[in-house]
Amino acid sequence: MTALALLGGSPLRTRPFRTWPQFDQAEFDALADVLNSRRWGGIHSGSQGESFETELAAYLQVPHAAVVSSGTAGLMIALRALGVRPGDEVVVPAMTYVATATAVSLLGGVPVFVDIDSATHTIDSSAVKAAISEKTKAIIAVHLGGHPADMDGLGAVADTYGIPIIEDCAQSLGAAWNGCQTGSLGTIGVFSFASTKNITAGEGGAVVTHDDELAARIASLRDHGRPPGGGSDHPQLGWNLRLSEFQSAILRVQLARLKDHLTVKDEGAAYLASELYSVPGLRPVPVPTDLDPRVTAHGRFSFAFTFDSEAFGGEETGCTSVSVFRAALRAEGIPVLGRDLAACPDEPIYADATSRDYSSSRTASATQARAACARLVLLGQAAGSGLLFEESAELADVVRAVEKIHENRCHLSREQRQPGRIHV
Repeated sequence: MTALALLGGSPLRTRPFRTWPQFDQAEFDALADVLNSRRWGGIHSGSQGESFETELAAYLQVPHAAVVSSGTAGLMIALRALGVRPGDEVVVPAMTYVATATAVSLLGGVPVFVDIDSATHTIDSSAVKAAISEKTKAIIAVHLGGHPADMDGLGAVADTYGIPIIEDCAQSLGAAWNGCQTGSLGTIGVFSFASTKNITAGEGGAVVTHDDELAARIASLRDHGRPPGGGSDHPQLGWNLRLSEFQSAILRVQLARLKDHLTVKDEGAAYLASELYSVPGLRPVPVPTDLDPRVTAHGRFSFAFTFDSEAFGGEETGCTSVSVFRAALRAEGIPVLGRDLAACPDEPIYADATSRDYSSSRTASATQARAACARLVLLGQAAGSGLLFEESAELADVVRAVEKIHENRCHLSREQRQPGRIHV
C-alpha cells in the first residue's frame, strides 16, 4: 500500500491540471481594440458594452440585458427595481454564496433563509411556500453549481402569491430548464462574470428581463439614475455600477466560446461522476441517474460530491472528516476547494449578534443546507481550477487519488485522532 502524501508519502500527481480562466489571442486582440479606441468606459452607442448586451440577450433569448459591475451589484439593482425597501422580506436559499443574502441586507431588507433539495442543493419550492409572509416581496432562486433550480415548482408558488422571482445565475450561464436558458425563466435574471465564472472578465455582471418597464429602471439604476440613453437629468436615485469597455470586450470573446467550453466540461464531469459513484461514501451532486429530465443543459460551473465520513471509513476504521479528506486530496495534487462551507444563516453577519455588521434575518428552515455544507467537496472552477477541461486520461488521477485515500483510510483516521499530526 502506497503511503498518502498527507502522511509523508509521495503525491500521486505532480504536474498541474489546466488552469482557469482560459484565454487565447482573441482576448489580447479585443483589449488592444479598446485601447486604440480611447473610449474605455461609459455608456454610449456602438460600445463594447452595448454589443455584449445585445449578444448576451440573444443567447439567453430575452429582449433586455444591462451589464453591471458585479453579480452582487446586479442583485441589488434587481431588488431595488422590484421595489424592495427596508423591512421587506426576500426568500433566499440557506445554501448559497453569502452575496445572495447580503444584497438584500444592504438595501435594508430581511433575507428569509429556506432549505434546499438534498439531491440538487438548489432551493426547495415547498420550503419557499412555507416561508411566505405578508412581508415577502421577492424570491431569489439560485442555480447552484450550474444546476437549475426547480423553476416549475417555484413558478407555481410565485404565481399563487403574486411574488416575483429573481434568478441568481452567477454559476449557471449556459444552463437550461425545459429548453429555456436560466435567467430567462423568472422576472429578472442576474449573472456574475467574476474570476471563477463560466465566462469572466475578472469582475462584472449582467441583469436581464423580459419586462420593458423593469429594463428601463434597471438601466437607470446602474447609471446614476439617468434615463436609458443618457442625459443630464437624474429623475431617480441610482448608483454608478457600470462595466468598463475592457471587461465587455473580453466577455464578448468568452461568450462566443461558451458552448464549446460547456461541452468539454460536461464530458469531464460525466467521467468523474461515473468513476466516483462506486466509491463508498461518495455521492455526486446530482447523481447522474437521478438528473431531472427538465434540466436540458447544465451550466457546469463545478463538479460536486458529498463525502459521508462514516460510509467512507467504515465502523472498523473510525471516521475521517471532510476537511481531512480534502486536505488529503490536495496533498495528492488534486485541486479542491479547501475551506469549510457554512450555511448562510450561520455566517457571522447573520448568526453573531455581537458582530459590528450584524444584520436582521429570519431562518425558516436550513437542516438540509447545513448537512450539505458539512459534507461537500468541490472540484473545478469553484476551486479556481480548469480541471474539468482535461481528458479522461488526466482525470483518472482524481479517481486514483480518491481510491488511494480510501485504501489508506485506517492510517488517515488513526493520525486524525492524534492532535497536531494532520494540518488541514
